[in-house]
Amino acid sequence: MKKLTILLCLFTLFFAFTCENEPLDFDSESTQTETELLGDWDLVEFDVSVSSTTNFQGQEFTSDVQILSIDENYTLSFTAGNYSTSGGYTLTADVITNGVEVSGEPYSIENITGSGSYSVNGNEMIVDGSFFEFTFDGIDLSQFQGEQTTDFQVSVDGQTLTFFQNETTNETDATTGITTTNVIVSSSVWTRQ
Repeated sequence: MKKLTILLCLFTLFFAFTCENEPLDFDSESTQTETELLGDWDLVEFDVSVSSTTNFQGQEFTSDVQILSIDENYTLSFTAGNYSTSGGYTLTADVITNGVEVSGEPYSIENITGSGSYSVNGNEMIVDGSFFEFTFDGIDLSQFQGEQTTDFQVSVDGQTLTFFQNETTNETDATTGITTTNVIVSSSVWTRQ
């Protein structure tokens, strides 16, 4: 069960790469430019919350997952139109399923490397790939890469980068009739090296 919980959390983190709602000095009227992103950024923290509701033959199952970074040594580097990632981090994940809570133990992921391309349109970034690429128990998760869209802001002083990714998904399996709704709220905070 512990490995399944960790794997679920890693899949969630893989798709949601953003963190912390601390008040920062941002100019809400301005749009960002690619030039503001160029260089190396160190991860300060990430926070991912996922609420899921699954319906199957009239039965409803709910789960809430909270993933937090607790030790970060992870770098995101931007060049014109491309990015790369390297390093590692430790996370914890707490899961509540139908009212039963399972508190997660720290889980470290090391030797992460990745790369991809991106484009910027105002305060929105379209990423081809993933900021988080790794394997878990020998399972290569790179097949889950693809185009993702996230909102971002660079602080007025240019030293803090924050990603926000909030989305709701609804899926129905035509074979089983299982319907699932996921509400994902995530953010990550980075500081310029």
